[in-house]
Amino acid sequence: MSENRRALICFTGIDGSGKTTHAKSFVNYLKENEYSCTYVWAASKPFFSYILFGFTRLLKYWKTARDDAFLDPLELAPQPIHDRFGPIVRLFFFMDFQIRTLFKVKIPLWLGRIVICDRYVYDLIMELMLHDLYSSRFGNLLLRTIPLPQLTIFTDVSENILVKRRSTLPSKNLHEKKKIYLKLAKTFDFIILDTSVDFEENQRKIREKAMSVMNPL
Repeated sequence: MSENRRALICFTGIDGSGKTTHAKSFVNYLKENEYSCTYVWAASKPFFSYILFGFTRLLKYWKTARDDAFLDPLELAPQPIHDRFGPIVRLFFFMDFQIRTLFKVKIPLWLGRIVICDRYVYDLIMELMLHDLYSSRFGNLLLRTIPLPQLTIFTDVSENILVKRRSTLPSKNLHEKKKIYLKLAKTFDFIILDTSVDFEENQRKIREKAMSVMNPL
């Protein structure tokens, strides 16, 4: 049996880029080789911020929610209100993310497991940047209070392929999202994986990179 090792390995990228498929395939590989690991989907979800969303809904500041889409509670607010209440939105998102991270990431790590994380803090940062809700002070605080990945893999693919893979995926903002992800990849040293090429070759690269952080020489 392989020795249990704690590690946090994250997959990040636009919906349809292959995050989940690659993450789950890698989890299967680890389990087949008797590593103690768990797959988690750790995107930010409302908890405390249900209060905020209820309030801004009454003010008609956002449209109907979608299960697979990030929701800006100030989407339709006038710009001065958007700017003024941005810190409050970040506070609620911060509290929500701490709760989710505790159960999805921190506890499994404390138990000595390898955590394979589908979406994580970088996806939240991307969405906040996209909706003009991000601040560097908030980002620094958030990153200091959660476990940081030993390895983050950005699943990259062209916008045309994304639309073909997910016919229901809104094409709006795809280009801007990719730009933000690439900026984050440079800042945080992501491994960039071109998911338009051979799947098994990409899995080989993932295993090679992951094993280097799980079993350092």
